Amino acid sequence: MSLIDVIADPEDYGMQETQNTIILPEIQIPVDPYPCNMEVLWEQSPHLAQKIDLIDESELPEAIPARNGQMTCQMQGEKGMVFLHSRYDPGREAEQWASGVEEMAAAQIDEKAGKVPMCYIVDGFGLGYHVKALYERLSGETTIIVIEPDLRMLRIALELNDYSEMLAGKRVSFITRNDREEIFARLQPYGNLMMLGMVFTRTLIRLNEPFYRDVHQLITEFVSFIRTHMVTLLGMGLQTCRHILANLKAYITTPPINILKNRFIGYPVVLVSAGPSLRKNLPLLKKYRDQVMVVAVQTTLKPLLAEGIKPDFVTSLDYHEVSRRFFEGLDEELADIHLIAEPKANPVVIDYYLEHGPVSVLFSDFANRVLGGDGANPQRDGLAAGATVAHLAFYLAQYLGGDPIIFIGQDLAFTDNVYYSPGTALHATWQPELNRFCTIEMKEWERIVRHRNLLRQVKDIHGQAIYTDEQMFTYLQQFEKDFADARARVIDATGGGALKHHCETMDFAAALEQNCHGCVDQRLFDYRRDWVQRDLSLLDAARQKLDKTIENVEELQQIVKETIVLVQDMLELIDDQPRLNERMVRLDELRTMVRHRQGLYRLVSYVSQMAELYRFRQDRAIEAENAEGKQRQRRQLLRDVGYVSEIAKGCERLLGLLNETKQQLEESPAN
Repeated sequence: MSLIDVIADPEDYGMQETQNTIILPEIQIPVDPYPCNMEVLWEQSPHLAQKIDLIDESELPEAIPARNGQMTCQMQGEKGMVFLHSRYDPGREAEQWASGVEEMAAAQIDEKAGKVPMCYIVDGFGLGYHVKALYERLSGETTIIVIEPDLRMLRIALELNDYSEMLAGKRVSFITRNDREEIFARLQPYGNLMMLGMVFTRTLIRLNEPFYRDVHQLITEFVSFIRTHMVTLLGMGLQTCRHILANLKAYITTPPINILKNRFIGYPVVLVSAGPSLRKNLPLLKKYRDQVMVVAVQTTLKPLLAEGIKPDFVTSLDYHEVSRRFFEGLDEELADIHLIAEPKANPVVIDYYLEHGPVSVLFSDFANRVLGGDGANPQRDGLAAGATVAHLAFYLAQYLGGDPIIFIGQDLAFTDNVYYSPGTALHATWQPELNRFCTIEMKEWERIVRHRNLLRQVKDIHGQAIYTDEQMFTYLQQFEKDFADARARVIDATGGGALKHHCETMDFAAALEQNCHGCVDQRLFDYRRDWVQRDLSLLDAARQKLDKTIENVEELQQIVKETIVLVQDMLELIDDQPRLNERMVRLDELRTMVRHRQGLYRLVSYVSQMAELYRFRQDRAIEAENAEGKQRQRRQLLRDVGYVSEIAKGCERLLGLLNETKQQLEESPAN
């Protein structure tokens, strides 16, 4: 007799006996969703996972069974207790809500404008039913940003329901704090998607409307920042390449900035910008001039020299040829001022300065690839791309090793209702227009109100409201991000303008008194005695590299032209799949040929950036539509025709620019 026979009859336990074999019934052991959810969350967002894990279970809100057996929850809102989900059928309510959101999104689609909502902002996670219902309806890279300030809700939701698959998809992200830097960092990976379109669902906004409203504002500001950057990139892309190639001779023959890296460690650096508050700080700067490094933006060079203050470095990156006026007439004084220029700066500036003072042109990936390089060039250092000359000056100060870095004239707002500090070169350009009916003050005010629709209020250094515009606000956001990442101590001693986070706000006199402890060692500038302004012997090798690049671009152009003809032919064969597949073989061969020329392809993309944006938008639209079969094939082929056509235009543009550059280099003497 077996042991089981002694204990009990098998039928008492629902067991079945077949001959001498006893089969036990399958026992379903409930799986605790919390460990599954947290395992994924620890991988995706460990900081958030840690905070959720540390919540005391005794603090969690009570979950209440709804009529259909699912759980709901009641929380305190601004106007009383609020049920987060239906008391009858939370699941059905969530599906209805998700359906309504889909209708909202569909109303925003504009294929011609490339507007396809790819990011959904959800106010409140609750117990997660509505977020999951929306997630399951979306496809492709469509992202959900959940704003949830109450981590207790996230904890109880993850304990009650399994969201591990949804969280693992990396398409759901959480904002839990009203903090600009944290929000911007969280949204950074989704910037391009958000540019295509967003849907604000305002789900549980009644729980904490001020919080959600503030976060919405920060999200809108982030998108504005990305949009400004994108518009500048696309609008000035071709102009940037044209200027870089026009400056290629200077790029090849002038010394790099490498000798300056950490050369002035520990010395305070004063960055001089052209804001309205600058003039009041110039007497102090003159008094302490020998005890600080001075980096000036190009617009402040003449006002500084007029006050007897000669900066050590001046920065330039502006596109417009008016920038030359900032240097004209200063010929002898430029000999001891080192110009640090981005290669995209207007060539008239660099050409003029080369005749009078030391110039270093920063590294450019585009120029490096034109000359046959690939990736970084250790022989020529670069700096982060500056949105303005002031940003470039800040990156230079860090490269020099300066600490602290002290800002003056960086108002980023309309201090005293003016835009520029008195005496800037731009005021001189206005001179012919001035009379008793048109004063400097009127021109300044016109400069402000011209963009009245873009004005906004921010807090100044005293906590009072002050006007700025969208462009300067974008610059402010970039500075605050840079300040947060800086190793050096950063001091805003402007004495006016917008309040800046992640730096110290201090009176200029106090900043100088605390940080100036002796004169700057002038021997550190001895490198200028051996400065070779132009090494023309480098031109011969550069000409050969340029010829090879032109030859390679011409080969790529032929591949692209054949691809366009082939894809257009394939569009006519959608209903003839065998013949379509035959063409696909050749298309794969052409793709392989392009893949083997990735460096060259990237070079062309610099002058055809609309192509990349077009493909990005079309890909997301195709994914969002969930098209299948022949319809999907047709959409993809139409996308390819448009995309490759833009690449073909890029090849043509690039060849035109390269041949112009070749002629310029051939006209240059070899020695």
